[in-house]
Amino acid sequence: MNQAPTLLVVDDKKNMTRLIAKVMKKDAIVHAASGGTEALRMLKSQPVDAVLCDLKMPDMSGLEVLRACRQLRPNAEFILMTAYATVGTAVEALKLGAYDYLTKPFEPDAARSVLLRALARSQLAGPAEAAREVLPGVIAQSQSMLDLADFVTRIADSDATALLLGETGTGKERLARAVHELSPRANERFIALNCAAVPAELLESELFGSAKGAFTGAVSDRKGLFEEAHGGSLFLDEIGDMRPSLQAKLTRALEERAVRRIGESQERTVDVRLIAATHRDLESMVQSGTFREDLWYRLNVALIRIPPLRDRRGDIPLLAHHFLRQLSERNRGQAQGYASAALAALEAFDWPGNVRQLRSAVERAYVVARGSAIEAADLPPEVLRSSSSVAHADGTWAEALERGRADVGKRYLVALMQRFEGQVAEAAAHAGVERESFYRLLRKHGVDAGAFRKRSME
Repeated sequence: MNQAPTLLVVDDKKNMTRLIAKVMKKDAIVHAASGGTEALRMLKSQPVDAVLCDLKMPDMSGLEVLRACRQLRPNAEFILMTAYATVGTAVEALKLGAYDYLTKPFEPDAARSVLLRALARSQLAGPAEAAREVLPGVIAQSQSMLDLADFVTRIADSDATALLLGETGTGKERLARAVHELSPRANERFIALNCAAVPAELLESELFGSAKGAFTGAVSDRKGLFEEAHGGSLFLDEIGDMRPSLQAKLTRALEERAVRRIGESQERTVDVRLIAATHRDLESMVQSGTFREDLWYRLNVALIRIPPLRDRRGDIPLLAHHFLRQLSERNRGQAQGYASAALAALEAFDWPGNVRQLRSAVERAYVVARGSAIEAADLPPEVLRSSSSVAHADGTWAEALERGRADVGKRYLVALMQRFEGQVAEAAAHAGVERESFYRLLRKHGVDAGAFRKRSME
C-alpha cells in the first residue's frame, strides 16, 4: 500500500544514471540529475529517500552535494560513488553523514544491495526522526501524549507528589524518570521500587530502614529508601498493592517529611519527592476501604493518567520504528524497516500489554526476520490472529492466507478512520495511497468513512 521509495542518481555520465535506473527499476522510483546544481533543485522541490552521487562532477563535487543534502533532506540516505576513492574521502563523507560509498567500477548487484539497505534505512529514519522526544525518553506525536507531556513539564519544577495511573506496560517508570529529570532534583538520586515485588513483611524496612537488632537478621543499622533518596526522588510503583497498615505509615512520612526506622524511636527528616504509580483503580479502592482515603489525597496532588496504546494508535508506527532503530544499532540483524502489511498489522492490534508488549513484538520480529524489512509473517502470532477470519480451518491454505490479509487490511482501514475521524484525504495521504484508490479500498472492505465522521461530531 505504501508508495515506492524514491532514489535520486546524480552523475554527469548518462550511462551511469541509466545503469542504476535499470538495476533499481523494480525497487524504487529513480530520478536522474546530470550534476550537482540540478540535484539541488530536485532536492528542494521533491521528497527523496536516498541519493547516489558521483564524487567528481564539473559543476559541484559530491561532498558539496552531500553537505547541501544534509540541510535540504536530512532524512535522506546518501551514498557516494567514485573512481578515486581514498581513505580520506571516505572518512570525510562518513563524517558529513553519508551512509556508504561505492568504488567504481562496481558490480550492479553489489550496488543494488547497498541501495536497498539505504532505502530501507531511510524508511526507518523518517517516522522515527519526525517524532520528537516529547519528554526525556518518551517518543510520541498523539495529541493525548502531547497534552500529557505539557502537564508533566509544568509540574516537574515543583515538589508536588505525582501519581501516575495507567495500564501495565504504558511506561509509568519512564514517565516517573522524566518527572525527575526535568525537576531541580535531576542531579540527585532517582530510586525506584516495585511494591508488588517485595514481600509485605519486608516492605516497611525497605522503605524506612531498620535499627540493629530490630528483628532477626538485622545485624546492623540500615537506611531505608527514603533516606537513600534524600535530596532526590523516590518512585513507588504498584502502590495500590501496599497493605493498609503500611499505607498509614507512608501517609505520616509524607505529612511530616520524616521517617522512623524499625526499632528506633527517633525520627529522621528526609527531603524526598515521591512519585507513585499503579494500574489499579485507587478511587474504587478508597470506596471499598482497601486504600486509605488520606493517602489518596496525599498522592492525588499531580495526577497523570497515561492513555493506553490502543487509544493513541498514531504513536504505534513511531514507536515501532524507534525500537527497530535501537535494535539495529546494537545488533547485526538485516531488518532495517517494515513491509506495509507488517505496519498495518501493528497499527490494527489492540496491544493489551501496551508499549512493553510492542517493544517485545518488534524484538521478536527483528530476530526472526530474514530480509531487509520485517514482514507481517515475522510478527508474533497474536498480533496477526483474527477470530473473525482465520480462527477456523475452512478452505485451502491460500484461501486462509487471503482471509487473513483481508482482515488485517480492514482493521488497518478502521484504525485509520478512527485516527483521522473519517477524513479520507488525510488517511489516504498517511497510507501513501491515491484518494480514489483509497475509496476503492474502503468499499472493498466495507468500511464507511461517514460513520466515523458522524461519531466524531457527536
